[in-house]
Amino acid sequence: MNHYINNILPRLKEFSESLDRKEVFIDHPWVIVDDNLNQEKYIFKRNGDLIMSLNGQVTIGKWEYLSAARSLLIDRIQDKILLNQNFIDPAVMILKKDGFKDENLILINEILLPDLNAVGHLKKLFYRKSNIAVRQLKSGEFLELYNFDGVVTGHNVTIEGSPVSDGYFELASSKTKYLIEGSKIKKVMVLEDYDTDKGQLVVEQQEYYSAAKGDSVFQNGSPAPDGKYRIGFMKHLIVENGIIIK
Repeated sequence: MNHYINNILPRLKEFSESLDRKEVFIDHPWVIVDDNLNQEKYIFKRNGDLIMSLNGQVTIGKWEYLSAARSLLIDRIQDKILLNQNFIDPAVMILKKDGFKDENLILINEILLPDLNAVGHLKKLFYRKSNIAVRQLKSGEFLELYNFDGVVTGHNVTIEGSPVSDGYFELASSKTKYLIEGSKIKKVMVLEDYDTDKGQLVVEQQEYYSAAKGDSVFQNGSPAPDGKYRIGFMKHLIVENGIIIK
């Protein structure tokens, strides 16, 4: 979770509320889920009290907003911590512990996000605000297409906010592959059926184009046998080693 959030935080900050708007966080139930799946609840009271409940055990600390630093000073009885604003909205607050380390405290409004899925919420917000389209890959990962305008080729892409390695990526729900180079979609390859004088062929060809030299050819799930295939009146494909050579 933290890896994805750290990747997209720089691009989410422009959509953030500010701690100056105390109504965003005062008197709401904020939940922190630790690595051991313990749920600690914070309620920031208007009078400066901080109600803290860990698995039903309640202690009362103090909180103070430091406007000059845009930070919260929190007294948790056993310690005091200074949290700087990283990202704020009514459903999720990401507060960075003061210092050089990127150590975030992620607080989730359990009324607005009862499933406590902070990453899912931030993804939806990020996609909507940044005009990002999503395509699920056969691997189960999600490819993120930036500034999507309906045409796939040429768009910059990431997976979970991170750059994408070069290569072919197959979509989960269609017979489509993307050739990605430098985290940009260079080609869209689709599977097309062709009836020939030697049975049906399946050609992996560039979208919006006909079968062409260099395309892969399959028959019955395997590379097509070498030979000459008639696919129409006066039109043939010559296949060698499963590839169209002419």
